[in-house]
Amino acid sequence: MNFSKNCRFFLMIMMIAKGHTIFSQETIVWNSIQLPVRLSSKWQLPVDFSYRTLGVSAYTYQYTSRVGIRRFINKAWSVASGLALFFTRTSFEKADHEFGRELRIWQEVVAEKKLKKNFVLQNRLRTEERFFDATTGKDSYAAIRFRYRLGLAKFFRTRYKLQVAEEYMEHYSFNKFSFQQNRVYISCGYLINNLTQIEAGYIWSEIPEIVRHYITISFQRIISFHGNRKR
Repeated sequence: MNFSKNCRFFLMIMMIAKGHTIFSQETIVWNSIQLPVRLSSKWQLPVDFSYRTLGVSAYTYQYTSRVGIRRFINKAWSVASGLALFFTRTSFEKADHEFGRELRIWQEVVAEKKLKKNFVLQNRLRTEERFFDATTGKDSYAAIRFRYRLGLAKFFRTRYKLQVAEEYMEHYSFNKFSFQQNRVYISCGYLINNLTQIEAGYIWSEIPEIVRHYITISFQRIISFHGNRKR
């Protein structure tokens, strides 16, 4: 059984083991397109969009868009900053058609260290200044979120990768710090070429008094104005 079949088999068993919970009302299917623009060996414009649904359905839970600027300091370290816009359904009820708008200003530091046997250790520290518009159920407010993500990726035959990660998030709002979310990730990816990859995975997410499940599907295509543009 090759690696790609192993990934599909693993994800299938994982979803069956979760049973009805994985496709319950608290499940979100997270579809994303990432189109980073490579300007040079040192500069990149991160660009991504996502469309998230309530379970396996056509009911939208969230639309997102993110843009920014990234500076690669060396082969291991990079820093980035930018803006993001989110439109999120105000409840998990399909009959609720109200969406709340959130503007984010974000900054991050990323470090990736190559280890032996094609392993890569990933660290990301991100801060987000979040501005929520008023909805029928809530007044407008602002918050700051601090996020730390630790991950490990394993590459197989240069084309396939398996990733596991955990991310902890702390919130500062209404003059106090509080736990906001903890996510555990697992995903399998296929590198079509040097510029293009696809990935599928699962996220277990704990927020206060709620556990949510995410099925993730992503497509990434680097738009390059530097280096190899033919693939």
